[in-house]
Amino acid sequence: MARTSADWLIPGVLALTPLASGCQPKVHQETPVSKAQPGDVLVQIDSIKVVLTEPFQPGTPNGLFDGGVKTEGRPGEAKHFEVNAICSMPGLPGWPAYDNIYGRAIKDSSEVGTKGGETQWQLLIPFYGEAQEKGTEKSPEWAWRLAQNLCRKGDFDDNSKKNSDPT
Repeated sequence: MARTSADWLIPGVLALTPLASGCQPKVHQETPVSKAQPGDVLVQIDSIKVVLTEPFQPGTPNGLFDGGVKTEGRPGEAKHFEVNAICSMPGLPGWPAYDNIYGRAIKDSSEVGTKGGETQWQLLIPFYGEAQEKGTEKSPEWAWRLAQNLCRKGDFDDNSKKNSDPT
């Protein structure tokens, strides 16, 4: 009985599958801050990973302060940052209608929390409208996404299907 091209195709594809999957770049999963441990990737923007180095301390009612992260991904550009975020909620009396993330570059994670209030960059993210730069320096390209994680909004909403799936 003569073999057809289909007889050769299936075994050939199956034989190549492990090779193809082994060549795929690893995709780092973003970890919600509520589940993150030091060393976990909080956000990834293109080739830059923002990794938790010092856990964020909870504020009131939904603010976070004095946490530490480092960036990885660009050769020779690993940097440490102290990051603060004040997360607001729509309609909460006495709170602004925006989230606020700000920070500064530091030498290493041991400096987190040593100079409260000092900041180099600041990004205000209104519930309605465009984000506004307020610091002396432009905020890092990952700041908006990190604010989403720290404030548990967007993809990081605790009630979203993505984050409530136990698998």
